[in-house]
Amino acid sequence: MPGSSAARLRRDAADVERWEQRRRGRHVRLWIVDIEARAAAVDAPEAGFRLSRYVRRPLHRIGDVPVLRRTGVPEPVPADGVHGDDGACLVSYPRGALACGRDRVPFGELERVHVAAYVKALALARARLSSAQVTAPDVDDGVDDDSQSRICDPGLGLWWVRHRVLCLAGPGEAPARAAELAATVVDDAGLPSARVIDLRADDGYLDAEGRRIHPAVLLCSRAAAALWDDYDVAEADVGEPSALADVLARAAVQVWKTFADDARSVFR
Repeated sequence: MPGSSAARLRRDAADVERWEQRRRGRHVRLWIVDIEARAAAVDAPEAGFRLSRYVRRPLHRIGDVPVLRRTGVPEPVPADGVHGDDGACLVSYPRGALACGRDRVPFGELERVHVAAYVKALALARARLSSAQVTAPDVDDGVDDDSQSRICDPGLGLWWVRHRVLCLAGPGEAPARAAELAATVVDDAGLPSARVIDLRADDGYLDAEGRRIHPAVLLCSRAAAALWDDYDVAEADVGEPSALADVLARAAVQVWKTFADDARSVFR
């Protein structure tokens, strides 16, 4: 209807205006980053937790931003898809989790062990980047050091998931921004466990009438604001190890806090 069409055009124009106000004349584009993450797990429910809930989610400079990420369903890695260190008998997995058996209670012992192990892994990753000793939050996670997080167990399989993540980048910055997002995902030893498998710009599209549809029109207001908040933080030091170390340090605190807060909200 003409009235609804005019209202939509006004909304679209307002979205674009807000976008350009945040741009402030900077040559910045919207990018779509596809990231593949891998983790060992006993079964599909555990793989789902270890690859998409609280842990192993790509982090922006402003933290974990679900509105800028879409996560697929974890799947077993086929035999012909195993590459690099994945083929070794030893896989990254917290020893404490094996003692939990098939505990599937929400926020139960198994989930607590996985989250706590990941908190320590983030701290280890940050320590490697900053070349400084870092103490993880004081939680008993069943993982004391790198060697104890690598085990050989026939019940463990390798799983993978794809995250599709949005970010902004200036000229020449997109590969570094994508690599940084992937580097925020680590295994239980604090080593990188994700890789960028696709990177492409999103400049909108032409509709059936030949009208250019601005990418801002396709985003909800929260996503658009988060993109610019994130880029405002990243602009000055894209790709710098010290910036990545800061992201990991904050995440080591936030992951545990979020898990603990959610658990309290369920059981109080």
